[in-house]
Amino acid sequence: MTEHILIFFNLLASAVLVGKIVFLSFVTAPVLSRTLDADAFARVVRSLFPPYYGLGMLSAAVGWFTSLALGFFHGFGPVVLVPATLWLGILAIEQYCRTPLIAQINELSDQLKAKQLKGISTPLLQRQRDGLHRRSVQLNSLVLLMGLCILGFSGLSSTLP
Repeated sequence: MTEHILIFFNLLASAVLVGKIVFLSFVTAPVLSRTLDADAFARVVRSLFPPYYGLGMLSAAVGWFTSLALGFFHGFGPVVLVPATLWLGILAIEQYCRTPLIAQINELSDQLKAKQLKGISTPLLQRQRDGLHRRSVQLNSLVLLMGLCILGFSGLSSTLP
């Protein structure tokens, strides 16, 4: 019974992780960018991303814990250790995106907006901000790939990772 509960929560963590990324990337962001002006979009994004990454961190913690707990039932072979390692990587990426990266993007965005309001051209600041945004997109893509790999490992064993 305990094993089945662990499997359920492991799969739920995987589904939540992959689902949040797919929904934000392919539904939420495109709809919001088409329907909101730039200022409203920026306000929504600032409100949305901390809980978005928090949900990813929670999913990763649950996934990591349940993967290791399942290892006690069936041994710590690659079908357990690889997903557990992926979960730790996801947790680290989500933490990095939530704490320093969002703050850096917001700070540069604020500086950029203030300088643009004063009529000051800031191509270097714009490139820095765009580079951080690109990094967040790349890291989200990596987390999606890692989540899909975890789901793939779930299918390798009847016991799941």
